Amino acid sequence: MTYGENKKLFMALCDEYAPDNNFFTDDEDIQIKCALLYAAPYEELSNYRTEPKLKEVQVSKYTEQQGYERVKMPDCKKILSISVLDEYNNPVSDGNFRILGDYLYLSNASDLTYVIEYIPYLTMIDETTPDDFELEIPQNLQTILPYLVASDLFKTDPGQDWTAFERTLQRMMQSINYKKFGASANVTEGVFD
Repeated sequence: MTYGENKKLFMALCDEYAPDNNFFTDDEDIQIKCALLYAAPYEELSNYRTEPKLKEVQVSKYTEQQGYERVKMPDCKKILSISVLDEYNNPVSDGNFRILGDYLYLSNASDLTYVIEYIPYLTMIDETTPDDFELEIPQNLQTILPYLVASDLFKTDPGQDWTAFERTLQRMMQSINYKKFGASANVTEGVFD
């Protein structure tokens, strides 16, 4: 789902949806606040689950002088695993690597591919976020997002009954029945000669 599609759901919940308007609403106050209202709930929902990403790094055998290639680790919330594959994509149990700070040091003694699985930080929503931006959280959390935004908006509006949004939101949040980030794995350092 895109950010624009999610905003349409939010506007429909608020009875502010105007299909002929480029911003989907005629209410200037909501137009101004919309990106700011989305930023914090989007980040909050990402803590429940963010889809993992993969980064592959290929190291070619260096015949003149063996050493280590230094590779910047992905900027992420959590490293889930590091797998080492040979030139035929077969798993290798004794990959030669070490994690030091923000860098991964990879041995160039053999032709290997290192596959890093990690939980990335999200691209945050702000006032410059285009409507075609694909939300980076799972679909079940995308459907909760407009309710969370509407609930936050109407908490401060004395003319609205925000408790209906709050009850629906609580019911939806209880339906999330998996742990944060899903499966987890420990990463051990490679063997150094």
